[in-house]
Amino acid sequence: MLTVYLDQAKWINLSTARVGRVDGARFVSALDVARQALAMGLVQFPLSTGHYIETWRASDPDRRRRLAETMIELSRGLSLAKPPDLCDNELDLFISRLSGRPSPRTAWPPLGWGFPHGSGMFPDTQRAQVDLDLEVQHLARRPEGYLAHGGGHRDYADLYREGEEGLLTGDEVQNRPRAFQEAIVAVSAVMEIHENIGWALQRAELPADALGPISLARPDLPAGQRAKLLGELMPLARAFIEELPTRDAALRMRLLRHQNPGTKWESNEMVDIAYLACAVVHCDLVVTEKQWVHELKRSGLLEQHGTQAMHDVAELPSVLADLVG
Repeated sequence: MLTVYLDQAKWINLSTARVGRVDGARFVSALDVARQALAMGLVQFPLSTGHYIETWRASDPDRRRRLAETMIELSRGLSLAKPPDLCDNELDLFISRLSGRPSPRTAWPPLGWGFPHGSGMFPDTQRAQVDLDLEVQHLARRPEGYLAHGGGHRDYADLYREGEEGLLTGDEVQNRPRAFQEAIVAVSAVMEIHENIGWALQRAELPADALGPISLARPDLPAGQRAKLLGELMPLARAFIEELPTRDAALRMRLLRHQNPGTKWESNEMVDIAYLACAVVHCDLVVTEKQWVHELKRSGLLEQHGTQAMHDVAELPSVLADLVG
């Protein structure tokens, strides 16, 4: 069975076809083939919590409802685990290999059923337990307090954008070789998961310094101590992140964006990178924006993980025929 990850814009395309809008006419064949392939057990379309975040942002409740009905019809409640859960899996496996000890817990399934799985609440929800009508309601209805929580996640996305824009600024960094600049981005990738690293060491009953600078560097350290640890972390960060497949995918996508001096970082790229990184590792086909297809092809991730990528969901019938055939 092929696992196909559609980004939010592609779900919107199929939704316009399902409700008979004029601008959805070119996607009708893709919707029909998706339904047929799903019924035949040839394909599955998981949703991520990123889809929920972006759907809840839509201000029109009727639009959210129409989109939710399309997404639940084709996903049937299948969900892709959220990035921190997959990162924790990868950290446990890495530490187990390093220490020679068994992994301290059962890995969170990359694919599972219902919003409880995708949002990190329950790893073992069974398909028979998923009420698709409730899934539609949950996807279509904003949770209480959603807009107040970080402005519907927009505040966090803005902070992400500002962080990326400021990461490699200043003559001291701009005038250094690319390898130095890439090491800075890799260090930021380690710092981003410093809490997950600490929790993984606790699960493995290992000391907090077991990974040296990798596990000791934290953003809340005193400035002098932090500078020393970050200097020690720089030559180690990239190789460490490469041991964590989804984090490595996210880092490679970020590095390619940083290599282009004309790149204008957008707030929504926080969601794009986080969930596309998971999808390229755990799905067979990713359908996303043209710029991300280009970056995924440049990154080597598609070849590494045996994944296909395309940008026009209207071409889904021919691509599925090639992949299934």
